[in-house]
Amino acid sequence: MRYNILAVDDEPHMLVLLERIVKEKTPYTIMTTNNSLEMPRLLEQNKFDLIIADLKMPGMDGIDILRMVKEQKREEEVIIITAFGSLETAVEALSFGVLDYITKPFKKEQIIFTVDRAVKWQNLKRAVKETAALFESEPYEKALNAFENAYILKLSERYKGDIQIMSDKAGISQDRIRQAMGMKNT
Repeated sequence: MRYNILAVDDEPHMLVLLERIVKEKTPYTIMTTNNSLEMPRLLEQNKFDLIIADLKMPGMDGIDILRMVKEQKREEEVIIITAFGSLETAVEALSFGVLDYITKPFKKEQIIFTVDRAVKWQNLKRAVKETAALFESEPYEKALNAFENAYILKLSERYKGDIQIMSDKAGISQDRIRQAMGMKNT
């Protein structure tokens, strides 16, 4: 799965640094903007997994962006970075649900660790949502079929699509595996 990050900071050199760290050290894609007033349009036109926002910017600041994301019930996680960190702003950011609050200057390892943690958190949220949807399915036969398909897709990820190994390990016929994976039976 491809993960998308949006970085917003009024300092172009900070955006270049964040972009370089993400592109060189992670498999994720990143979009940047130095104009925080573009945020409503960018969020309307795109889906991101993570937003990295500077705390102090003209127009919308990092707290405004965080508040907008949470009020719109968007799925993006937000990390706030700042050179002007204080206990007051950290508490405010935490009260709105910020994933992390990082003070500048930061080490690239700190950004990489935090971005990876955000992606893992997003994966966990998606898995919970998918599992909850399985339990909402009715009638039982439909739920059972949905569970079996999801189970087979996870097996496919684990065993890199090797149908023979999947069948041997899970005790499911190869035909059923092919069916769940949308393949024609042979």
